Amino acid sequence: MQENQFDDELKRMDELENDASSGIQEGVSMDDPLSGLALPQPIVVNTGTPLNEAVQKLQDRSLGCLLVESDGKLAGIMTERDILLKVTGKGLDFEKEIVDDFMTPNPEYLKMEDAVAYALNRMVVSGFRHVPIVDDNKKSVGVVSLVDIVQQVASSLGEEIFNLPPIPERKGFSRPEGG
Repeated sequence: MQENQFDDELKRMDELENDASSGIQEGVSMDDPLSGLALPQPIVVNTGTPLNEAVQKLQDRSLGCLLVESDGKLAGIMTERDILLKVTGKGLDFEKEIVDDFMTPNPEYLKMEDAVAYALNRMVVSGFRHVPIVDDNKKSVGVVSLVDIVQQVASSLGEEIFNLPPIPERKGFSRPEGG
C-alpha cells in the first residue's frame, strides 16, 4: 500500500511539473546570477537625509533597509537593526538627526551578475541580512536579502507541493524537544 501511494504522489508531481498552469516555476540555482531573482526596488536616499524621512520611507515600503548614496554612489546602508540598536530609546529628534550618523558606511556590495551562492556566502560569513547591489559605477541598483532567496526557492515549489498531505506513517520525535 505504501509503495502505491508513493508512486501515485510521484506521478502527480511529474504531471504538475509538465503542466504550465500548475504554478510551479523554474527553481533558482545557486549558480544563477542575482539578476534572476525577483528583487524589490531598493529605497535609496542621499547623505544628509533627515532620519524621520528615512524611517517614513522604510515604513511606507515595508522593507528591511535603505541604501544611502553620495554623489550617485553607494555610501552606506541603514537597516532596521541599525534603527533598533542605534536610534530607539535614545530620545533623538528625528527631524534634526541624519541617516549618515546611523548607517553602516562603505558596506560590502555585490553586482547583479554575481551568483546567488556568493550572496548567501557573504551573508553567512559576514552576518549580513541584506547586501546592496551596485552597477559598474557603484550606483545602487538593488538589495538582496536571505528572504528574497528563500521566497524564490519556495515559489518554485508551487502551491501544490506545500499542500500535499503529510506522510501518515511518519512518526513524531520520541522525546520532547529540548531534552
